[in-house]
Amino acid sequence: MAAAVAPIPPPFFSPYLDDQCNKINSKPVPWEGYQRAKLLSADELSLLKSLNKLPQGQRTTVFATQGSQYAKLYIDLLRKLQRVDTVQAVLVSINDMLSDTSTIPLYHDLASQGNPEDPYGPLVKCLSMEEEFAVLASLRILALLIATDPKPFPSSLVPTLLASLQGLLNGTRLPLWEVAAQVLNAVLGRKQFRQAVWDEENCISGLIKSLKTNPNPQAQYWAICCLWQLSFEKTAAEGLDKKYDVVAILTNIAKNAVKEKVQRVVIATLRNLLVIAPSQNLPSMFMAKLLPFVISLQSRKWSDDEITEDLDYLKDELKTRLEGLSTYDEYISELESGHLVWSPAHETEDFWKENGMRIGQESDGKAVRRLVELLTTSRDPVVLAVAAHDIGQFIKYGGDKSKRTIENLNGKTKVMELMSHENADVRYQALMTVQRLMSQHWTK
Repeated sequence: MAAAVAPIPPPFFSPYLDDQCNKINSKPVPWEGYQRAKLLSADELSLLKSLNKLPQGQRTTVFATQGSQYAKLYIDLLRKLQRVDTVQAVLVSINDMLSDTSTIPLYHDLASQGNPEDPYGPLVKCLSMEEEFAVLASLRILALLIATDPKPFPSSLVPTLLASLQGLLNGTRLPLWEVAAQVLNAVLGRKQFRQAVWDEENCISGLIKSLKTNPNPQAQYWAICCLWQLSFEKTAAEGLDKKYDVVAILTNIAKNAVKEKVQRVVIATLRNLLVIAPSQNLPSMFMAKLLPFVISLQSRKWSDDEITEDLDYLKDELKTRLEGLSTYDEYISELESGHLVWSPAHETEDFWKENGMRIGQESDGKAVRRLVELLTTSRDPVVLAVAAHDIGQFIKYGGDKSKRTIENLNGKTKVMELMSHENADVRYQALMTVQRLMSQHWTK
């Protein structure tokens, strides 16, 4: 999995959508009525009727000679027709035509025939319809055309497309989520969409929600493939773990996965995160104990050589970067990751006697600022309890200015607020720290 761009997206899997296509295909469309209403020309009607007479298997011959006419006809029909049943029929016709991949460039060529937003404008317009099939079928067609188009997608249409996807990805209906995840995976092969999706965020939140709640291996695979493609974008690689805790989520999924393809895309994503944004992701990889897990995976037999290569890289790189870490370095890595646990450093008095002053002084007190930040940003009671405890230890061992440092960072107010937290351990640690803040003397 070395590149994010594929010329043709993987086969689209949606029995739900295929079943609806078959039902719509079986219904006749009164095209003659549209001609009488002057919505169709005689030539357009002739094209439609001549194709409808042929079984699906024989239409390839027609497309070989008249394909460009049919591509233009279908997009023009979407532009001017409003009735739901007719739009459905046109979308099914486009879907059937594109099943022969040689016809795909015929749609790309429409942009040079008058309207620069063709073929996308009329398809994106269908996303605003309240009818479910029209939205899903349009998305599937858009995915195929965008993923294979050498030209950029019209930037003015990106927000509408992403709004449609994020609505489905954050919804509760699994068949609709599956379509949206596959469409997102297809368009993320384009750099244009990777940055746009990262900026939009709601699509990613839908993927993360699914990874946390849906154990289905296929759904996991689609969601992680999207994260993998996103991780090629530097800004995304730098921010995915900070915003969404992806290192811990992906490591946990890989530990419990029963499908090799799920583990394969997890490992590829973790490699990307380490290659592209090591400083942002190493702390969480350390906290997730990724190195021993990678070593355990190396003992397995894999059908894909790329997994072996990625595992070798992760092992060597993690080992090099983590070897020789002192207890203090481990503490700082844990702090940067935001995933505080009751590891020995927190509870060992000798650690604080040795490092209390250092934590307040090194990097202009970055570690102390991070502790106070976690009191505001974290919702995990363990993180809150450990951070409150560590602030108390800093006050105790960090020197004469430690108390003032915490007050200047507004840490006193934040710790006091935690005294009424619903979790008993958080309340206790906050109380102990407030007592130190209020005390006139403390142990140096």
